[in-house]
Amino acid sequence: MYRPAINRPRVLLVVSHPSVGAGIETILRLERRYEVRRAAKLTEAVSLARSWPADLALVDALVLRRDGRAELGVSSLILAGGAAEAAAAERSVDKPQGWVAKDAPSDDLVRAVERLLTGSVQTEAGTLALWGIGVLLLVLAGLLLYLIWTAVV
Repeated sequence: MYRPAINRPRVLLVVSHPSVGAGIETILRLERRYEVRRAAKLTEAVSLARSWPADLALVDALVLRRDGRAELGVSSLILAGGAAEAAAAERSVDKPQGWVAKDAPSDDLVRAVERLLTGSVQTEAGTLALWGIGVLLLVLAGLLLYLIWTAVV
């Protein structure tokens, strides 16, 4: 199947509840970066995954609990109520890549999708970086005191 070189990431959304699915789909579409297709059942999602190659799947843990195992052939992010539910659901997909809370703020949902698509992880500044900034501040403070001293004397 032909895929253009420059395109928007494709997200397959597998959520059975119409309101929840519509809400998540709206959040992703408002970002204007993603193509989104939604399925309410796993059989529908598997069929869609074969004809429309997605870059990632957002799969509701309740759908997995109800319908069983899914072989989507794409990295999956589980929508779950908690870590225990997510851990159980991750065993039901072929390429689990973590989970995000169903009731997470929209920024957290988008950040989780972006992290999965880009593979980037935001990290805290390391101790070496903090040490370097501290030394730089000390040197600048010393220079400032030296300039003040030379101006007074």
